[in-house]
Amino acid sequence: MTIFQRIAEAVRRWWSRLIPYKDITSAEQVRTPLAPEMIRALSLWCELYHDRAPWKEPGKVKSLNLCAMAAGEIARQVVLDMKATVDAGSRDGEGKPVTNERSEFLKKTFEELLDALRLKLEVGCAAGGMIVKPCPDPATGRIYFDFAPDWSLYPLAFDGAGNLADVIIPDVFRDGEVIYTRLERHTLNGEDVNITQRAFKSTREDSLGTEVPLTSVERWSALEPEVTVTGAGGMLFGWYKVAAANTVDADCALGASVFAKAVDVAREIDLQYSRLLWEFEGGELAVDVDPTALYEKSDGKGHKLPRLNERLFRAVDTGAESTYEVFAPTLRDVSLVNGLNQLLMRFEDLCGLSRGTFSDANVDARTATELMIIKQRSYATVADNQKALEKCLRDVLRAMDVYATLYGLAPAGEWAASFEWDDSILTDVDAQLQQRLLLVNSGVMSKAELRQWYLGESEQQAEAAVAKIRGEGKTVEEDRDDEFFKRE
Repeated sequence: MTIFQRIAEAVRRWWSRLIPYKDITSAEQVRTPLAPEMIRALSLWCELYHDRAPWKEPGKVKSLNLCAMAAGEIARQVVLDMKATVDAGSRDGEGKPVTNERSEFLKKTFEELLDALRLKLEVGCAAGGMIVKPCPDPATGRIYFDFAPDWSLYPLAFDGAGNLADVIIPDVFRDGEVIYTRLERHTLNGEDVNITQRAFKSTREDSLGTEVPLTSVERWSALEPEVTVTGAGGMLFGWYKVAAANTVDADCALGASVFAKAVDVAREIDLQYSRLLWEFEGGELAVDVDPTALYEKSDGKGHKLPRLNERLFRAVDTGAESTYEVFAPTLRDVSLVNGLNQLLMRFEDLCGLSRGTFSDANVDARTATELMIIKQRSYATVADNQKALEKCLRDVLRAMDVYATLYGLAPAGEWAASFEWDDSILTDVDAQLQQRLLLVNSGVMSKAELRQWYLGESEQQAEAAVAKIRGEGKTVEEDRDDEFFKRE
């Protein structure tokens, strides 16, 4: 089977899984605006992330699974040292944040979301985006979260800003031989959101089957078939979209996978990696022995000694008087490794990652200025995706607040969210701290300003803390040795 046939087969398998979604066209009387090339791209990104590259071939072409590694690395850097807090949006006389029951409820629930965000974001980076949907449970008084990558969505319409305005989110589970599918459709009408729920039952994976009442499925029995939430202010979920141009379909509002531009290079990397492995395997030491000099025998315990033509000894008619010859070819591993490293660097460039993320950074010596430029590539990629993720999370918090009011999960109250993103990819915090300490000692910068920068305190909090330290009667030398000036 050629590489093109394998790609076609992978797309065919994907479409066979999407056939139930194609049934949505008749079930909901709607049709997705996605172009065929975009659907094929979503299929390929899904296959690559799950290490099912169409060019893999047992015994011949193996994979480094770089696409999944790239998605994981970008997701890791995006949430690295991310700090997000929810409070009432005001401060008391000492500069401490004020809280209320609503803000405390949102804060506690939001922290549960952040605990699961890292791994889910990795899938979202691979899919080009994902939905983070709060799921209220009035019975327990809690809000849970559902994550749906773009390759599992059925988008129907987008607004002028490219945001989802109408989308179907499938939920599928199997109970024995029966497959249940729930189609949850969110439609935005101004400030209101209309949500419909429909359930289907089938014994085939390639069909939605017949529609059944929601009450007939235990896990969905509490859901309403249709509800309209007024004054929601937007969709009742957050949509994270990878901050990169969609080179598959420039007119499509969906995002593109973080490795979308590097698919062809990923294929070449796997081929080169397979050549390297074959070089080591084909260059293994062997001894070619005349067949007349070898024979099989038993060790007396029923186990046979290594058979002919296996591992070290090979039965070969040498055509010479000697009974054996050593096979030990010179490996070409250096040239193959160098070629692989060049491809890895190209892959990093196309994914917006700095050189040395996957490649050997020591091969290409750089000046300090060049290293800073290389780091800026990763910094720009991460910073753009942090902004996209923050927008998504703010929408999630808004949806949580709407549900808290709708189901009476917490008393009404003011709340505000703040986000702080780490920029250690580009900056050396230790070096900057030493520079600022010199400015404090020379009187150019105040201690309150230093606390604001280093600890992320507000101006009131920093000034109150400095005043408290002075009030304790510490000398300048003691103050200078305070734990604040020591990095943990």
